[in-house]
Amino acid sequence: MIPNEVVEKILDRVDIVEVISEHIPLKKAGQNFKARCPFHQEKTPSFVVNPSKQIFHCFGCGIGGNAISFLMKYEKMDFIEALQTLADKTDISLPRQGSFERQKNSLAEKLYEINEAACVFFQKNLEKESGREARGYFAGRGLNEMTIKDFRLGFAQDSWHALINYFEEKNIGEDMLEKAGLVLRRETGKNSYDRFRGRAIFPIFGIRNRVLGFGSRALGETTPKYINSPETQIYSKGRNLYGLNFAKTYIRKKGYAVIVEGYFDLITPFQSGIKNIVATLGTALTPGQIGAIRRFTKNVIIIYDSDNAGEAATLRGLDLLIGEDMNVRIAVLPKGNDPDSFARREGSDGFMRVLKESRDIFDYKLGTLTAKFKKSEPRAVARIVGEMLPTLARIKNAVLKSGYLKKMSEELSVDEASIRAELVKVRPERSKSGQEDLGLRNLNGPGIQASGLPGRAEMTLLAIALEDAALAMTIEDKMGLEKIKSKTIAGIIKKIADLQKNGEKVVPSHLVSCFEDEKAEEIVEKALCIAPTIKDRGKGLRDCLRYIIDENVKEAARNNPDMHEVKKLIAEHKNILKNISAGSNG
Repeated sequence: MIPNEVVEKILDRVDIVEVISEHIPLKKAGQNFKARCPFHQEKTPSFVVNPSKQIFHCFGCGIGGNAISFLMKYEKMDFIEALQTLADKTDISLPRQGSFERQKNSLAEKLYEINEAACVFFQKNLEKESGREARGYFAGRGLNEMTIKDFRLGFAQDSWHALINYFEEKNIGEDMLEKAGLVLRRETGKNSYDRFRGRAIFPIFGIRNRVLGFGSRALGETTPKYINSPETQIYSKGRNLYGLNFAKTYIRKKGYAVIVEGYFDLITPFQSGIKNIVATLGTALTPGQIGAIRRFTKNVIIIYDSDNAGEAATLRGLDLLIGEDMNVRIAVLPKGNDPDSFARREGSDGFMRVLKESRDIFDYKLGTLTAKFKKSEPRAVARIVGEMLPTLARIKNAVLKSGYLKKMSEELSVDEASIRAELVKVRPERSKSGQEDLGLRNLNGPGIQASGLPGRAEMTLLAIALEDAALAMTIEDKMGLEKIKSKTIAGIIKKIADLQKNGEKVVPSHLVSCFEDEKAEEIVEKALCIAPTIKDRGKGLRDCLRYIIDENVKEAARNNPDMHEVKKLIAEHKNILKNISAGSNG
């Protein structure tokens, strides 16, 4: 998409220490810099930035890469956005043609452009005479002009075709507006009309501030009260949280996220100073939304409405959160309050007081259930236990789970062994977030492991090539790269050998950007970690080559019943090993 020479030029000009230190505090540690890893919870710093190689690596969770990789992982940018951010720092212009330009013209990009134009249209409507009622509505809800501007709130006038006519002047037809979710087709299928009419508008932003869709609220007694954009190619209600684009920085700083339900439940507290807050755009918290929060923190406080619906929504979300290994607390508002009205009346001090008084997830759920069912009746107690067990089953910490079991036994006056017997019957659902285990994998043995990473011999071979590029040519010449089972490692060694032949320097931070395979970056990082442990490169090279060739011959013998072919392979094997011993002395 972008020529490699441009990527390398940008990486040469940026300093990874400077880039990362803008986001997390780094401390000098010998020739490197260290910090607590921003990608997993840890007490002892294992996140290392190497200024000489211009790469970072966490020895705790295994994440690593160059300056581009860091921005992609930390800021959740795509490759182009991260590269553009670094290009701006170095005054390098990115090319705007070819496949890069084609990407901008994709359907998704067109939908983003349409939504942005619609957002501007709604904002301008709010400023017109026809937007007076909407302005009064926002003012009545306590929103100031700065908040209205920051959240880009707007107004859809009470017209069937105002938005359609607006886009018609821009040569954008109804088919595209329908794909963006802005218009609806009549039952006849011939004509369309505006989806949002006579409503206050709330743009829904993605993590990078692009408009994904819209929410709306009726200004009068019109029903339904709320109408939202449908699912589109760029918007999925179950994967997005309202306000996360505004809150992400504050969530990182505070170390936790506050979860509320609706638009005003977020906007009013945000205006009062509670900025680490997101909304679910409905009452049902989804695994996709939890995954979005988890990128920034594992700690959440839920604060829904104090009515029965809010209580039910809270209980539904608890098990999902625990299943995703989140640390959860529940803040309870006084009866008759919601986060919007409470923040308007009590301000940030009152809101923070409620957050500080938040209850442990176990205490909240058990308290809610015991208030609903009579503890004096055995069937009611069995119902409470039955409701609590799926929650307990999802708790991964054995000590914490045991403590909760004991507490529940005491609260309900039930034998702890009986509760444990029932718990054994409960099988919690597996996590649905698709979070990959990024811990250190087993690198022992040859070939490709179950984890998808190559075995120790092939990783060591790559580590040697990274330390001494000339030995990459030896590997290619003496053995041939086709004998390496990992195509990714073979490709990386081939790239190193080619750079060496052309007299070019092998720079690890450049190397990880040369491959589209996501595993390539991780493999390079792990090989770089192995490299310092190799005391004798020559011996290590010979041992690895012998091992890989031997494994190839054994596998061929197992899979090939033709003994004549096997004997030829063995002869070839001996010849290669002889050449290695004679010609490779490190």
